[in-house]
Amino acid sequence: MKTQSLFARSIVLAALCAALTLPAPIGAVAEDEGDAFELSDIFVVGTRRPVRSTADTPAPIDLIGGEDFTDQGTTNLTDTMRTLVPSYNVNPQPISDEATFIRPANLRGLAPDQTLVFVNGKRRHRAAVISYLGNGVSDGAQGPDIGVIPAIALERVEVLRDTASAQYGSDAIAGVINFVLKSRPDGGAIETQWGRTYENDGESYRIATNVGVPISESGFANLSAQWHESEPTVRSVQRGDAERLIAAGNTGVRQPYAQIWGAPDIRDDYTVFVNSGMDVSETAEIYAFGNVSGRETEGGFFFRNPNNRSGVYHKSYVDDRMVSEDDPQLLKDETISTRLLGDPDGDPDACDFAKEFVEKRMVDTDDGPKPKDALRVDAFRSAHPDLLIETGNEMADLEAIRTEYPDCFAFNQLRPSGFTPSFRGTVSDTAGTGGVRGALDSGLTWDLSYTWGRSSIDYFIRNTINPSLGQNTRFEFDLGTATQTEQVLNADLTYAIDVTGFDSPLHTAAGLEWRREEFAIVSGEPDSWRLGPLANQGFGVGANGFAGFPPSAADTWRRDNTAAYIDLEADVRRNVTLAAMGRAERYDDFGTTTDFKLGARFQMTDQVAVRGSASTGFRAPTLGQSQFSKVTTEFGERLDGTFGLRQSGTVAPSCSEAVEFGADPLTPEESVTFTAGVVAESGALSLTADIYNIDVDDRLAVSKDYTIEDQERKNKINQRGNACFEALDVREVKFFGNALDTRTRGVDVVASVDLSEAAPIPGDGETEFVVVGSYVSTEVKRFEEEFLDEKRLNQLEKALPKFRFNATLRHEQARWSGFARLNYYGAYEEYHADVEAWLYEAGREFTLDAEVAYAPVEGLRLSIGAENILNNFPDENPFAKNLGSLYPESSPMGFAGGFYYARARYVF
Repeated sequence: MKTQSLFARSIVLAALCAALTLPAPIGAVAEDEGDAFELSDIFVVGTRRPVRSTADTPAPIDLIGGEDFTDQGTTNLTDTMRTLVPSYNVNPQPISDEATFIRPANLRGLAPDQTLVFVNGKRRHRAAVISYLGNGVSDGAQGPDIGVIPAIALERVEVLRDTASAQYGSDAIAGVINFVLKSRPDGGAIETQWGRTYENDGESYRIATNVGVPISESGFANLSAQWHESEPTVRSVQRGDAERLIAAGNTGVRQPYAQIWGAPDIRDDYTVFVNSGMDVSETAEIYAFGNVSGRETEGGFFFRNPNNRSGVYHKSYVDDRMVSEDDPQLLKDETISTRLLGDPDGDPDACDFAKEFVEKRMVDTDDGPKPKDALRVDAFRSAHPDLLIETGNEMADLEAIRTEYPDCFAFNQLRPSGFTPSFRGTVSDTAGTGGVRGALDSGLTWDLSYTWGRSSIDYFIRNTINPSLGQNTRFEFDLGTATQTEQVLNADLTYAIDVTGFDSPLHTAAGLEWRREEFAIVSGEPDSWRLGPLANQGFGVGANGFAGFPPSAADTWRRDNTAAYIDLEADVRRNVTLAAMGRAERYDDFGTTTDFKLGARFQMTDQVAVRGSASTGFRAPTLGQSQFSKVTTEFGERLDGTFGLRQSGTVAPSCSEAVEFGADPLTPEESVTFTAGVVAESGALSLTADIYNIDVDDRLAVSKDYTIEDQERKNKINQRGNACFEALDVREVKFFGNALDTRTRGVDVVASVDLSEAAPIPGDGETEFVVVGSYVSTEVKRFEEEFLDEKRLNQLEKALPKFRFNATLRHEQARWSGFARLNYYGAYEEYHADVEAWLYEAGREFTLDAEVAYAPVEGLRLSIGAENILNNFPDENPFAKNLGSLYPESSPMGFAGGFYYARARYVF
């Protein structure tokens, strides 16, 4: 954590006091700037100086019109952003637990929660979801859910691609995205859209409306509403193990695919946004905006094989008996795999007869290769000729067990063909901001506001079991609820001070902020987490796939933080702009951090300017990352050395399971960023190119899996008195830690050419060509070898494409309009299902989007178009048969293929 000296605190507080007291006439500001000051101008990110264009700022800022978001085939704002913002990546998240419900996105190659999100210039609350499975870069992130914002509600979107913690506080390491809502007091629009993939799945429907309503003579309310549904997509192949089961006569295995890789099923996705304001005097206005949103999303899990799913159908143990003390070459302590059987009455030894035989393994002896324990295997075969089947392991046959041991239970009796759980989340998102702002005769402007926001998700799972309950298990469970709540109080002031020798006033902004965060877990229904009578016989505990939250994990955690900031910016010469910012912020659980930023812009000629900045930044760990614990099922290496599904626990660093393996309390991530860029404007051409270097120290990461492998360790964990799991079958745990330092470097380029100005189009048409491109590379400078593995490091450096660009050609003429967009995605590497042995590189890809629109009457616009019109797919997965995924699951271009749509919009 950064240390803050008394001197530094005094400087910030003294500057704040000065900004509150120094007088200056507002008329001088308006005269120098050339335009009357409007209160809405303070909503530009990156600077609190009024009446500025994005080309005049020391930092790179993208200004994207709302129509750029509505003229898209996709119905999700998260997907739309990647075609409009440099270095913005988002990918599908199939079978990724909570990340399926709120997909993480990356700006400048950093984690989703390292980008700060605003609505109308006010901090947006986080989502309740922590993306533990996020393709490496996003693992463990807890960012906002921008998918609830409807495109029809947007006036514009401002993207500050620069570290801004000195201006806005925690999370702004990669930059800031500000969604500005429409504020028209009249008129409106209604829009409906339908679409489907070329594979005839993924059908989606959307209807949206926006209307402005005047309130008295000086106020407005602008309302936007949207309803959307989208059916799932399927891009699977049948798993190899499922094919073998079907070939052996197990016809109950789901066909054509035992499990589904694709986009989830989204139902009842609704959102309502309201933006309003009203003058209360000639120099002040009140304002309010907010939303109520919700949706239901259902995705899949891995197939549970009826022969080898550990904790349900199968068990492994270590045989510690010698075949013969006279033959030491016959090895002991070998792993034995067999059918998992249980006694419903709870006797752990009643059905342990499987240890009477072992795998048929060959070992070297003086007389040549012989099967280990051959005499006992042969004797067992003679006594029970139908009990053994040959499947690569010596396994017990279910029907023979029923006959020979009628009191022993196996899950093949309830689910003889295995099962594939379905995971559902009901997301609700509500927020509201109210405030009052104005200007004094002295020229001081002020803004007082309060923001409240809440994200909540209810988890459900079906087509699963709690194995420890045996034949008394149910098949669907309410798993519990996670909720993130935030409150923010802001007091912001701006003032212009005349300084002798400056070409403009010294624009000063200062403010105070108080923020409270809450993260809460409500436990699931008891059967989703409790230990049943088979828990001490090797059967898994809790809903298989995603165990319900037990009472031990349920709680509410809170923290407060306060902050003070000051911004200074002026044209010190006609062609030189300088800016300086500072912010001190104190958390009641982490202490104090201080950040600074310096920026400069030099107008070299009438057409060319250079700009740059140097800044520090930070991101405080979220309460969820610090306190949340859960059990889930994931794919990985098991204790017996094979790969398969296993129960894994993610625990808070304070849990004794984590402390046993060296966990420490979390501290903030810290960053140092340098940027430099050029801005060129010449006639029809506009170009910005910016390079950046972002060093992030003490970056948070989810640890590798630590194995709880012996009873002695379990006893030590329990003796600490702070164990977070009741599940006895959890053998691996992981937790958050400040485990690595990274360096991210890149280049962002945004270029546009007004072709109608450069070469006039016949018929007064207008044509524009825009290119948005980026290069980004991340290097891990330091990591704790005991904490992370090579797989995680490789994901941080190579899981995202280094090169990305979008090139869009737009044309409008009379009643016709349209666009064509070329999208490029560079090569990247992927670990299929996060398995280190299944590493492969997916090559670069191009996709093409196109749309044409016609306006038959004034106000009505009919459009047809297609995304990925050539139906291109990423390189096929060479390990597809292992788990049934035909394409790379984290492909930045997605893997749905072509998508065609039709849209009608009426503007009034």
